[in-house]
Amino acid sequence: MNAIDPRPAGPYQRYPTSPTSGEMGIGDLFGILMRRKFVIIGVTLAIAAATIAATFLMTPQYRSTTILKIDPSSRSITDKADTSTSPQVTEARLDTEVNLINSKPSALQVVQALDLANDPEFVNMGDPEDRRLSSAVDALLDHVQVKREASSYLVTIGANSVSPEKAAKIANTFAETYVAGSITDRTGTAASQADFLKQRLDTLGGEISTADNQIAQYRARAGLVENQQQGTVTDQQIGPISDQLAAAESDAAAANGELQAARGQIAQGQIGAVSGVLNSQVIADLRRQRAEVARSQAEINARYGPRHPEYARVTSELNQIDANLRDEAQRIVGGVASRARAANARVESLRATLNRLRGEQASNTKASVLAQSLERQAKSKQDMYDRLAETLQGVSQQERDNLPTAQVVQRAAPALSPYSPNRTLFAALGLILGALLSLGIVLILELMQNVLTSGEELERATEVPLITSIPRLSAAMLKNGGDRVSPEDFVVRKPMSGYAEAFRVIRNTISIGSDVPARIISIVSAVPNDGKSTVALSLARTMAMAGDSVVLVDGDLRRGHLHKAAGEDVSCGLVEVLSGDATIDQAIARDSETTLDILPLTKNSFSPVDLFGSDRMKALVTELGERYHYIIFDTAPLLAVADARIIASLSDGVIYVARAEKTTRRAAKLAVELLHQDRSTIIGSVISVAYRKSSVFGRSDPGYYYDKYREYQTAS
Repeated sequence: MNAIDPRPAGPYQRYPTSPTSGEMGIGDLFGILMRRKFVIIGVTLAIAAATIAATFLMTPQYRSTTILKIDPSSRSITDKADTSTSPQVTEARLDTEVNLINSKPSALQVVQALDLANDPEFVNMGDPEDRRLSSAVDALLDHVQVKREASSYLVTIGANSVSPEKAAKIANTFAETYVAGSITDRTGTAASQADFLKQRLDTLGGEISTADNQIAQYRARAGLVENQQQGTVTDQQIGPISDQLAAAESDAAAANGELQAARGQIAQGQIGAVSGVLNSQVIADLRRQRAEVARSQAEINARYGPRHPEYARVTSELNQIDANLRDEAQRIVGGVASRARAANARVESLRATLNRLRGEQASNTKASVLAQSLERQAKSKQDMYDRLAETLQGVSQQERDNLPTAQVVQRAAPALSPYSPNRTLFAALGLILGALLSLGIVLILELMQNVLTSGEELERATEVPLITSIPRLSAAMLKNGGDRVSPEDFVVRKPMSGYAEAFRVIRNTISIGSDVPARIISIVSAVPNDGKSTVALSLARTMAMAGDSVVLVDGDLRRGHLHKAAGEDVSCGLVEVLSGDATIDQAIARDSETTLDILPLTKNSFSPVDLFGSDRMKALVTELGERYHYIIFDTAPLLAVADARIIASLSDGVIYVARAEKTTRRAAKLAVELLHQDRSTIIGSVISVAYRKSSVFGRSDPGYYYDKYREYQTAS
């Protein structure tokens, strides 16, 4: 074979370039997260721990809640339910009540009731006393939350405090203040009106009694009768006197009869049967009220029993109405007696003054006019009295029947555990914050990072198809019977391992990846310590164990160390052969582990002579090609030494090696560009020392499936 035959220029495309080249998918993101998992876990846990630790420095806060039920109808127990109120009006009333509970006047009452103006939790004790009160009110409103449950009449009053007992007291005091205030507001006006009406009735009652007495006395003195006709004394008294006297006697007899009948019924305890009582509108109203209250009493007795507080209240109300009935009946009977006395006095007056009236015509006329005036005044006062009495009855009833608009459904109790700080919530927030912060740090690290981490990144950076990723061997894996072996020896000791399988993938790419397999292969890297020599020796040993005729040539004049693999002292090598000081047979050494032949370097050389560009080098390649089926060159770093480019140009194909998390993208791209400039044929790229995680390998990389067939390899 002629090693320097012309070859087609351009990349040696064993695999098609990945269609995702230049793009980053979900798999790549997952790979980044897996590579940075310790950063993510560490930052997340640190932030969460700091957040939780901060909660232990916070003052615990306790919350207690009181539940109120508010009745927006504002009615008494004797009223019928108001069904005309719209839902919008009801909602507005409820919202108004909630605002009243959470108002400054309510808070001021609570502050004064609990003496919070002297509580360091709510005020700065160094402030003046006049400012502490307003400060306590503002602070208290900040500690209280009042809200109405949706679509219900329930209102919750929540209070926060460093003391669970204090929180419960605040919530309960707010509720009690509101309930008491609602009752006072509703009954205050009625009470003041009732007091005024009572005073006015007392005054009118006295005036009516005085007026009645004055009229009776005046009529008795003047001898006047109602409906007295105009005329002289003779006209008035001589003719009609008998008729008037008869009528007066008849009236007196009727009044006395009515009075006697009333007294008889009273004596028998039947005051309600008195005709005046039966015809009284006030009595009728009182009886109607009594019937309604009695019905309520029966219902309460049937539902709760006679010992229930509501039963006692209704019973007291019933007794009050009975007392009012008796008082009104007595007043009506007193009126009957007054009329009887007046009738009798009139008869006596007529009889006594019959003979004296002839000469008193002018005086009687004047007295009659005055009497009529007094009667009109008395009647006016009586009408006013009746109206005020009826109004007082209604106001008194309203004052007695008013129900509170709110009631406490559930009183607040001291909380057993603080609600703040919520350590579970803080821990969750800390984890979320830590995760976000760690992702940001990972993003920054990835943006700042310029090294290759996976085969797909190498493929995207160089646009050279990836052959495989060579997994990293841990220290535990390199221990063999207590002794540590090198990665080159590991491929021999563990031929069925995933590490060895990676080199078989490279061998297959070289041998069957094209119609015309490459026989002269250069293993190159951009910079030192990228794993190039390890890859070259491991690949050559793998091929030798597979039965291939292969020779490994050490082309790194400055740091060649393949002579160590021969297991014996080497006296001559590649430099001596190229210099003509030794033959190939003298320089070839046998690998200590396999049937591999090695053309080593005996020492480092810094000669300015271009050994690899000479005709002797071309002749050496031709002779080795006649002896071996494959020639593998381990070269110097491509960017550091020009020798590697010369050897690559003499080869059928070049395999570029980069080291995971060490080789920079720029170095890899620059090395490949140099190979393209030299028209070297690139078989593909290999990334070495890659972590054995599927997230690190791309899906197009056989190493992606190492975890899936590891058991198969071990079993074999």
